[in-house]
Amino acid sequence: MQAIEFEADIQDGMVKIPDEYGDLKNRHARIVVLYENSTSEPSEPGPSSGLDFSSVKAPTLTTQEGVEYQRSMRDEW
Repeated sequence: MQAIEFEADIQDGMVKIPDEYGDLKNRHARIVVLYENSTSEPSEPGPSSGLDFSSVKAPTLTTQEGVEYQRSMRDEW
């Protein structure tokens, strides 16, 4: 495995690979992204993943405390 390093701007979720690395076209690569932490707030909140589990209640845990439930599950073996 070989490694290269370059800096690029991410625009609309896309990174342009510099022409000098044209031999990477149509090849499989592992990408590692390092970025600077920003102290400023983003102008718009990012899109949510659409998954909100805050209202989900596990029916098995409504009648007994969670630790008791785990212990009872272990005792089944």
